[in-house]
Amino acid sequence: MKHTINIELYVLCFNEQKMIRHTLNYYSKFCSKIVIIDNQSTDDSIELASKYEHVEFRYLDSDNEFVEDKLRETRNNCWKGSVADYVIVCDMDEFLYDENLMEKLTLAKQRNIVMPMIVGYNMINDNFPLDYDSLITTQIKFGKRSNWFDKNIIFDPKKVKEINFSPGSHQCYPVFYENTITDELLELKLLHYKYLGREYLYKKHKDYVNRMSAISKEKKHGYEYLDGEKHIDNVFDSSNYITKIIN
Repeated sequence: MKHTINIELYVLCFNEQKMIRHTLNYYSKFCSKIVIIDNQSTDDSIELASKYEHVEFRYLDSDNEFVEDKLRETRNNCWKGSVADYVIVCDMDEFLYDENLMEKLTLAKQRNIVMPMIVGYNMINDNFPLDYDSLITTQIKFGKRSNWFDKNIIFDPKKVKEINFSPGSHQCYPVFYENTITDELLELKLLHYKYLGREYLYKKHKDYVNRMSAISKEKKHGYEYLDGEKHIDNVFDSSNYITKIIN
C-alpha cells in the first residue's frame, strides 16, 4: 500500500532530556512536522531537540509552575489550523504504535475515519533505556493494559472543531464539523513509556510536585505525583503481571 498521508505531532515538554531523543527518534520516522511546546524547561531538552529536522518550537509560560489547566488549554488549541491528515497531540512519553502503523493510518484516511480507536498500555521496565541508537519500542516490549490510556490523541484536524480534552487528556468531548466516523476494528496502541525505573520516576514526580501550582493541588490534577513514591512502588510491585505488548 502506498503511503500518501501527512501526520503532524504536537508534544508537550518540561525537562525531558532523558526521554526526548526516544520520542523524536520514533515520531520523526513518520511525522512531517513535530511541534514541541516547551513549558519552561531548565535542562537540555530544547538543545537536544534542535538537532532534529522538521522540529518547531513553541513556548508556554506558566510562571514556572505546573498548571494543568494551562496544559489542557494548550492541548485543546495547539493543533488548530493544521491541514494534515491526522494530528497527534500527546505528552513526551506517549507513543502511538502499531506493527503496521502507516498502513493502518492510510486505511483510516481512505475510510474517512476521524478518530481511530485507541487501546492503552503502561510499559514497564526496571531501568531507563539509555540506548538512543535503537527505538524504544525495540528495547522495551512488556507492559500492562490500561484503559486510563485509551486516550484519543490522534484525529483529523480538518473535521474536529473542538477536541475538549479533560485534564491529562484521558477523556475528550469533541465537537465535529461533520459526523464522526470510527471503526472498532481499526485499533491503534498507545504505549505509555513512563515507568522506566524507580529512581527515574522518583525524581520526575518530585520535580512535578515541587513545581505544582496551588490550583492544581486543589483540583488534584496529577494526583499520582502527590502520592509520591507510594504510587510508583505500587506500579512496579505489581509488574509481575506484565505481558508482552510488542512482538
